[in-house]
Amino acid sequence: MAEAASSSPTSSSSPPTSPPAPPSRPDGARERLLDAAERRLLGRGQAGLVLADVARDAGCSKGGLLYHFPSKRALVEGIRERMLDNFDRVQRELAEDDPDGTGTWSRAYLDSTVTRGGQPADGSAQLMAGLLAQVGSAPEQLAPLQERFASWHGRLQEDGLDPETAVIVRLAADGLWLSAMLGLPRPDPALMTRVVERLRKMTRPGTSS
Repeated sequence: MAEAASSSPTSSSSPPTSPPAPPSRPDGARERLLDAAERRLLGRGQAGLVLADVARDAGCSKGGLLYHFPSKRALVEGIRERMLDNFDRVQRELAEDDPDGTGTWSRAYLDSTVTRGGQPADGSAQLMAGLLAQVGSAPEQLAPLQERFASWHGRLQEDGLDPETAVIVRLAADGLWLSAMLGLPRPDPALMTRVVERLRKMTRPGTSS
């Protein structure tokens, strides 16, 4: 028995075979591609959204890009969906951190759309201009935007504010954002700061304006 046991040390003492490493998740490459595409849209406009250049900037092959986004239209849709998801996430985070119940979503919408000085809170206005230039006004491309905005606007109507105030705040925020997207002339910065502060006060019933 002892001899039998000692005659097969190799098989009994061999380290167990390690399971194969899981394939790398595609999320990293996909996010890098979206980052690169956004940088090109923001920095060079729609002319900068060349698939081969986006792939190079992201450290991927063009084939790798086409694996995640089979066409430029798919890439544009990916940028749009991530932008909308980020906007929704910021609103939720602001609402969760707001200690006041009434007007929470209206303040979150306002603060996630524009800064206290009335400037776009992020690069989304410029990014949206580039996206719209890519896809045009095709109904199937605008429908996802319309659905998201309808959802956000619906939350404002159930915010505890009177409906008129909620709509005024929402339209003002949208107007400031759209003005930036279209490059319209902007009022004096000091005036814009006072306008945004007035809008914020409107979301807090009982606050002197």
